[in-house]
Amino acid sequence: MSVHDFDGLAKKFKKLSDEGVSQILKNIAEAVGETLLNLVIDEIDKQDLIDTGLMWNSFTRGEDNNIWEWDIDRNSITIEVGSNLPYARHLNDGYTIRKAHYVPGFWKANGQFVYDPAAKTGFMAKPRVFIGRQYFDIAVKELEGGMNALIMKRLEKELGRMLS
Repeated sequence: MSVHDFDGLAKKFKKLSDEGVSQILKNIAEAVGETLLNLVIDEIDKQDLIDTGLMWNSFTRGEDNNIWEWDIDRNSITIEVGSNLPYARHLNDGYTIRKAHYVPGFWKANGQFVYDPAAKTGFMAKPRVFIGRQYFDIAVKELEGGMNALIMKRLEKELGRMLS
């Protein structure tokens, strides 16, 4: 190895130590966040949960009602992902209708109900309990099962990119 090659390697390591490590950590956290969102969408599809596309899209980064928040400090990088749609939580955790109430809307030919506050038709929602489908929790457990491998794979990729 010539001195020139060693100087080039030293410059790469300096670049890595200056701005590279925090960028690598951010890229890895983003990859984990994207993977979790994809697992949530897959679980919504696997369970064949009724959705007009709003909830599915709310778990797509950059879409309406998506949560994608960073918290970066000296000791950690945290990324919070999810949906701001209230019914996304109700569908995951379950909910109870405590008293009967009227829900305005209409039924499509395929049997799907469309909520419409201005509709003259609708239905009476009777008191009952809906069991949560735990789609988000299932996706998190699936992510946890392969997270170390995912992080190591991304780390290798990021280091390769930074040091090449």
